[in-house]
Amino acid sequence: MSEAAQTLATLLSSEIKGDLLTLFHRNPGLVDSLEGVARRIGRTGTSIELDIKGLVTLGVLKKKKIGTMEVFSFNRAKDREILEALANQIKTIKGAGEV
Repeated sequence: MSEAAQTLATLLSSEIKGDLLTLFHRNPGLVDSLEGVARRIGRTGTSIELDIKGLVTLGVLKKKKIGTMEVFSFNRAKDREILEALANQIKTIKGAGEV
């Protein structure tokens, strides 16, 4: 499996990740705590923690400490990079199918 395909599988691996991606795409300047993000998508902090960590690991979200609080924000540059890689992967697959 290609890196782009693995990334896509990770991004689409849970409903919560989908909700998180939708939230940050619609609000790209959002900076909020785990609990704050969870409230915005109608969930609890503990229920989204693993998915948030996964998106931080991918680089789509950034984690920053402000005082004693950890906050999360959208990494637009990494998101753009991932979207471009996925688009190229789709073009490659589509091109291979047309031969």
